[in-house]
Amino acid sequence: MSERHEELSLEMRRFNALPIAKPFTIRFYVSLVVYELAVLLLFRLLLPIVEYHFLLFLFIIGLSIGGGFYIRHRSPMLNVPLAVNMNHPFMSDAELGNAMVMVQFSDGTWADIGVGRVRLTTDELMGGALLIRDDDNYTGIGHFSNLEPSHPWLKRYVILINQAIALRDAVNGDEDTIEDARKRESIDYGLLERSWLEVDESLEIEPDGIFSKLRRD
Repeated sequence: MSERHEELSLEMRRFNALPIAKPFTIRFYVSLVVYELAVLLLFRLLLPIVEYHFLLFLFIIGLSIGGGFYIRHRSPMLNVPLAVNMNHPFMSDAELGNAMVMVQFSDGTWADIGVGRVRLTTDELMGGALLIRDDDNYTGIGHFSNLEPSHPWLKRYVILINQAIALRDAVNGDEDTIEDARKRESIDYGLLERSWLEVDESLEIEPDGIFSKLRRD
């Protein structure tokens, strides 16, 4: 595992800034607009019957801001602790150099994920979820989240991270394959939840197509 960094370098892009994450951003803004319109309608309805308009105004402002932050917090696909560089297939089909994958830990620091797939286990010391290497030694990588390892958000995050690792390895010429990754996912999670992207099939990431292209090249 490489050293930790407080900030991402300029060549790295967070998952929520990638083209494949655009549908989640759009859905967030649509939800936010609908919520704010509902708050505005509530204000219009209460205005004639509330005597203290200034207090009502403060209440509506607080409701508007607080609700917006809540919707943002409850949008897990906008908070994926994953980043890739410009050479990664998540970002571009162009092969310009080595692809990189970095993850963010619970303390906010970032680090290169290193070699091999990952999985989650309970952190016996700190509680929450510990990110470990999915190998014979189950080497600890770092404290990943204060949520429990069984939390559905974390399962989606780990599936995404492992897919990013598989694509990185293919671009960099390593020997791992997406088929091996899917076997491990089946062992870890039973039937893989292909609804983890929370949208229809047309918005799913399709690593098979990318791998086919890489094999032909």
